[in-house]
Amino acid sequence: MRSILVVLLAPSAVFAEPVGEDTAPPCPPAELSAGDVESAPLPGEESGRADQEAGDSLARTLGRGALFVPKLAVQGTLAPVRASVWAYERYHLHDRALRLLFNDAETIGVYPVAQLESQYGVNVGARFVHRDLFGAREHLGLHVGTGGRFRQIASAAVRSGDRLGPLELELGGDYERRPRDAFYGIGNAPMLAPDDGETRFREQLVRATLVGDLRVSGPFHLRASAAIADFDFARSEDGPPIDQVYPRETLVGFDGIRHTYGELEVRWDSRRAASSWDVDSVRATGSLLSAFAGRVTALDAGADYFRVGVDLQHFVTLGRGPRVLSFRFYGETVSGDVDEVPFTQLPRLGGKTLLRGYALDQFRDRVAAMASTEYAWDLNRYLSASTFVDAGRVFPALHDLAIEDVRVGYGVAIEAHSRRSFLLRASLASSLDGGLFLDVAFDPVFDLGPRVERR
Repeated sequence: MRSILVVLLAPSAVFAEPVGEDTAPPCPPAELSAGDVESAPLPGEESGRADQEAGDSLARTLGRGALFVPKLAVQGTLAPVRASVWAYERYHLHDRALRLLFNDAETIGVYPVAQLESQYGVNVGARFVHRDLFGAREHLGLHVGTGGRFRQIASAAVRSGDRLGPLELELGGDYERRPRDAFYGIGNAPMLAPDDGETRFREQLVRATLVGDLRVSGPFHLRASAAIADFDFARSEDGPPIDQVYPRETLVGFDGIRHTYGELEVRWDSRRAASSWDVDSVRATGSLLSAFAGRVTALDAGADYFRVGVDLQHFVTLGRGPRVLSFRFYGETVSGDVDEVPFTQLPRLGGKTLLRGYALDQFRDRVAAMASTEYAWDLNRYLSASTFVDAGRVFPALHDLAIEDVRVGYGVAIEAHSRRSFLLRASLASSLDGGLFLDVAFDPVFDLGPRVERR
């Protein structure tokens, strides 16, 4: 009985052939030659295959023929993008630019900047940054430029970085001269052609701002901001005089605006990269929940009023790369009537940030609401492409909110990032009302600056 158990428990020991010192190892099988497989069927022609087809059907052949020209058009359109991506990686353009424009620690740099708006043209200038002034990541930024929308623009800002722990302070100043800002009237009217009443006006802005950001816990922030500003307006040298096309009484504040603005914001911001392998500035997951309320206090004969709004964003990672689906809702309103709030300070939509596919600030009224959906995918580590749809409109009051006559814009964009930050975004957009707008900017579309800094 004991021997039978041994056989059952260790069959290999019973049936295995003994291997001694004189036993030769098994010979490996001989490699096949071309002659051995000469009569074998070609790949895909083996007998017994269940996926064999007799050939393309007539419908598929016709479909391929019909899509041949659109395919060439798409490939031709994307050829510059493909060539740029290839050159970017092949010649390490990103690293070369950093070595040329920044110090070895990448904390101090001077670099040229350019902004293209098809509505206004090209703005060129230069920017100086110092990202570690006194050893606690204090940040200094200086910017000067001319052209495009601006005859002159100059700005300076300094941030405290980690110097004050969870509290970051930013002190800034702006000076702008804009000789031909467009005005399309007030309300949800379609864009007017120049000979139908579109007008332009000159604006000069001088402003000082202070912004405080307190990181309470994790993604929870409390923000407070204040500004004192002086706006001067005049007729533009381009187009018909604005105060002759529109009644002067509708152009509230055209004689000049001098006011202060104070705002409180509650923000939950968990937006971040999807993984440690992705570039930090590419937001691929998380949410932004922001609610703000501010008060404008006139320093001249103007009226005081409140400004309140929300900015809601959510990012969903669909795949590695990353591939991201993002959603956004933005809403804003003012308490004053249209005969009290200066026409340039009304909530507005249109441009490269809110309601893309329409002219900059094309729609103005007491209430503005917009929803956006965007899908983005990577082209390489530092470049990504996206397609988007925006929908929104302005309203005379909150009780007039409705989904009728909503303006819809759509388009495509390409973004560039460095290892640390966002670099630029180029977008091509249109709308259901027509028009085509090309914009190249250095500001992320999902990042609105503080209201105290709006132009």
